[in-house]
Amino acid sequence: MSSYGSEHVLTLLKELSVLKELDSDYEGGPKTESERDTHGLRQQRHHEIGDEIKALAEQKKNGTEQSPIV
Repeated sequence: MSSYGSEHVLTLLKELSVLKELDSDYEGGPKTESERDTHGLRQQRHHEIGDEIKALAEQKKNGTEQSPIV
């Protein structure tokens, strides 16, 4: 995996860690509609990150890694 790919995966994993921490805070107590909506958005982003990491791994496997556009 290129340096960019490795750094990007690391960034995604850090974001995933933050999302999981927020979700663990969400688990206790009653929820407002806003809290439920925000939780749903976090879950959606969680899935997006998983898909993005899978795509990066597939690019590496196929040798089609892309560099960032600067």
